Amino acid sequence: MTMLPAEGYLALFGTLEEGTRSLPLVCWRDDGRTVHGLVLHRGALRRAEHLPGFRRYARANETAPAREESARYADALC
Repeated sequence: MTMLPAEGYLALFGTLEEGTRSLPLVCWRDDGRTVHGLVLHRGALRRAEHLPGFRRYARANETAPAREESARYADALC
């Protein structure tokens, strides 16, 4: 297992109740087959995709249009 720097990357989350949010990645973990982003959650390193509402990884300078997110949530309500 190898830890790689993840400077400049975020994990994006979204829920109907809270809207969208992001957490900075602490590092990438390469286990030889796959690579996972780790975030600091409640005082421990956790795989971002295991946290509720995980959507995707993004670069810190990348932003999703607000209309795209709200449209996706509107479809989920129908």
